[in-house]
Amino acid sequence: MKVIKRIRDQQEAKIIVSFLNANGIAAELLDGAMNSVLPVLPRGVRIAVPEEQEQSALALIEKAQSGELTIDEEDE
Repeated sequence: MKVIKRIRDQQEAKIIVSFLNANGIAAELLDGAMNSVLPVLPRGVRIAVPEEQEQSALALIEKAQSGELTIDEEDE
């Protein structure tokens, strides 16, 4: 597994992991148990993916952050 991102907010990290999982990436949230006791840790929680999926995961995150993967209300 390769850590691709560190997030301070556990809820945001869970959303990213769910998004990656929904798109076929076997993402996992690391440090989640510790964060359930302390919701905001200075070091944050880590998101990890299999090394062979690293580039795909990073590309998906970039597309989402750029707005390229927005939901069109007409499609709903």
